[in-house]
Amino acid sequence: MVNYRLAHILSLCVAANGYIALLPSHHVSLMTPSSRRSTQLHSLYENHPHWHWPDDSSSSENYSNEPIFYNDFNLIAIEQESDQIWESPSAKQSSSIPANLRPTKTPDTTISDFLNTRISQVTKDSRQLLKNWRNGHTKSYGAFTINEQYLLNKEENKEDDPDSIPFDWVRRVDIGQYPRVACGSAHGSIFVADTTSKQVMGEARAVHYSEHSDEYMNALDEQLRQYIYGEYDGGGVLDVAMFGKNIVASAGREGGVKLFKLLEDGNQAELVPQGDVQALIPLIAGALPIVVTCMKFDSYGRLYLGCSDGFLRIVHFPQDFVFGDGADLDSQDLHVTVVPHWSEQAPSPILSLDVSEELEMVVTSHVNGNVCLYSMKEHEDVYNMASGRREHVGVIGVWNPFTADESYARSVTFTSKESLHGHKHAVVVGGGNGEVWVNDIYPEYEESNTGEVFVDEYVQKFEPNHVGPVISLCSRPEGLIVSVGHDGMLRMTQTWIGLKNPKKATPWPLYGLGGYKKWIGSICVDDEGKRLVSDGMDDAVIVHDFSAYEKKEEKQ
Repeated sequence: MVNYRLAHILSLCVAANGYIALLPSHHVSLMTPSSRRSTQLHSLYENHPHWHWPDDSSSSENYSNEPIFYNDFNLIAIEQESDQIWESPSAKQSSSIPANLRPTKTPDTTISDFLNTRISQVTKDSRQLLKNWRNGHTKSYGAFTINEQYLLNKEENKEDDPDSIPFDWVRRVDIGQYPRVACGSAHGSIFVADTTSKQVMGEARAVHYSEHSDEYMNALDEQLRQYIYGEYDGGGVLDVAMFGKNIVASAGREGGVKLFKLLEDGNQAELVPQGDVQALIPLIAGALPIVVTCMKFDSYGRLYLGCSDGFLRIVHFPQDFVFGDGADLDSQDLHVTVVPHWSEQAPSPILSLDVSEELEMVVTSHVNGNVCLYSMKEHEDVYNMASGRREHVGVIGVWNPFTADESYARSVTFTSKESLHGHKHAVVVGGGNGEVWVNDIYPEYEESNTGEVFVDEYVQKFEPNHVGPVISLCSRPEGLIVSVGHDGMLRMTQTWIGLKNPKKATPWPLYGLGGYKKWIGSICVDDEGKRLVSDGMDDAVIVHDFSAYEKKEEKQ
């Protein structure tokens, strides 16, 4: 019975791009490795006949109380369907059944042995990887520079040529399908690079406003600029997002969003512009476009935009463009959804956002200090605080931990932790005053029909504060939080989700990674949960590989 269960779980999860938690007492649940990209499985299999396992009191297996995490099912290929995996005849089977009518198939011991061996290895690897994140065991290196052509011109004594490419600085970075990475620059350019080969694959020069070019008009309000950058404005691109291996979206100070696609032909690659999101461009001549301050793709290719007018927008692309190799996007084919805002307060500019596909939620942080939680459940209606009606999408909760000093909420992310009592979720927010707060959330908020999704008695505050605004946040399993501020310090902190007494659940600072410049602007984790990628080192993108320590041990 145990082998059958393991085989069946793996057959369901063979295509999953996330963590699977096996808990004792036949409880099965899903866990995303981070807020960036997760595969939505719970809605697909919630009605599966084998999802809730029957009680097997006869099982003699000894289960540990510690959750076991799996994040690598790519090497497992089960050709048989789950209903083809035969269970050995029960000892209680009646001996009166003629032998020629009894099942003749027996369990495939080869597959069973392979699964057991693979599960043991993946369990060991995943535990070691999480341990490396907790202990700071990482290999850190510069993945690539955006100044390859400049350095080449310098070697050839062409740097004084007026048409030569100037020295540039990295401003914002995002991970697509690793090792593909996209980044913006201070001169308004966009780059796509391969961190394994350490080379830039494609680039689009000066496509956004910068102080080095007068081709575009600056639409970024001075006060909003202060909220985004504080005292350290490096110029250039506001944000960049990447989907898969070839789609890039970027936002500049001139407003709106530009789209690109990396087209490859053998060893040649070109980053081809795909136009703008037309819904963000005003129809009235002379009016300023909407400035997009933050953006993020989900695993279905939908692009979430946080905008200066305080509204969350979702861009839907044609499927053949998202998952095809061609570059034939017509901007008129884009569908943009404007999510209703909470009506009790005037809309406040959005500074950061994160997406949880597991919860089907989006969280945003705002200039007025609010943290807004949105439901994106397309298959059912939820209570929308903005309209007071039950709708498909809308605000379901608002929380502001900065009421004491009226600071702004600069960055935000989801986090989660698996426990014996179920999957616990929380939202982490970083302020312009250097504070970081975490608050648990109720995923089952719909049952109350009141929108009370935040659990205020579970609020925890990080200590010590960052020096300056907390620019970016991301999370790892088990409540691990990575935060970075204008102090140039990247910190790892252990949070305690689901504990009712916050005085006994103070987040623990684990360690910090230094060496960054004050212009650091973004950090992100790859889908495998092995690498942390960031800007903040002039013209280079930095990779912290937490699996490298493990590989080093294996070679010894």
